[in-house]
Amino acid sequence: MQKTENWRHQATAFLARCRAQMWGRHKERPLEWLFRAGFSVSFAQDHFLGWNFRPMYRNAALWLGPEREGEKYYLPEGLLLPWIQNETLLRLSILDPEGHLHILEGSSTEAITAGEGPCLFITGNDGDAFRLMQESKKGTAIMAAPLLFSTELPDLDAFGRIRLVAPPVPETMQLLEDLRERGRMAELFRIPEKGLVAGLLCGDLSPADITAMIRF
Repeated sequence: MQKTENWRHQATAFLARCRAQMWGRHKERPLEWLFRAGFSVSFAQDHFLGWNFRPMYRNAALWLGPEREGEKYYLPEGLLLPWIQNETLLRLSILDPEGHLHILEGSSTEAITAGEGPCLFITGNDGDAFRLMQESKKGTAIMAAPLLFSTELPDLDAFGRIRLVAPPVPETMQLLEDLRERGRMAELFRIPEKGLVAGLLCGDLSPADITAMIRF
């Protein structure tokens, strides 16, 4: 419990700093990155996104407890994505300028769902989940499961149609088959192995691809 409290205290303070950096005097770089990745300013503000302006190391003991004294805690440069539910900060991820995702150690790695409705998107990437949240229509839920291929997903009975947004690797195809064997109406939307946002940043995907993706 103490470890969780340590992490949440440090993570909350870090989020506040990153939000100030996002909208401060030198906001050109994060706003340019937002534009390239297809995030809107209003979405970033409404969902408490922030920007860590440079990579840095901190004392791991402050984040993870005294048993980690002498170790370093890495905070990469990039867009900070906070999962907050019921006013509780559960997970922090950072999308670096190349679109690679870093989940900050100490964050919850359980599947987290935003929204509700008969349609569900499932992804293993928080960056992709936030991008889908921006585009999703009413009646659509987004689930981000960082350990998508190695953990049991939560109960899915509340959802009718399920769409996996994932690269077409063997693990994805096995999960798709498992969902169908359980009687779920599931389908796959194939994205590059690097992920949805990284695919947009490097030109492997276009905004039109996302428009097609959200049409259930």
